[in-house]
Amino acid sequence: MKLIYTVIKIIILLLFLLLAVINTDAVTFSYLPGQKFDLPLIVVLFGAFVVGIIFGMFALFGRLLSLRGENGRLRAEVKKNARLTGKELTAPPAQNAPESAKQP
Repeated sequence: MKLIYTVIKIIILLLFLLLAVINTDAVTFSYLPGQKFDLPLIVVLFGAFVVGIIFGMFALFGRLLSLRGENGRLRAEVKKNARLTGKELTAPPAQNAPESAKQP
């Protein structure tokens, strides 16, 4: 399975390299009025891709922090309830685990 993922990654990398070689035409990039650069199209596309990744990371960062906080609160609540009942905490067996792994 790892070999399949590696082959897929290599194919995707080769496709991106082919895209970079094909899109070498110069385009005018204007970032401020009167400020222009002539850049290869692949540089502009890659820059837009990186900016999109950065914005996506910032958009998900708040949600990640709230989920980590909720996870910590729930773990503390489980430990508190376990102490009150006097039971030892153990993880339940996995749903799709073999029968030999489910029995202690």
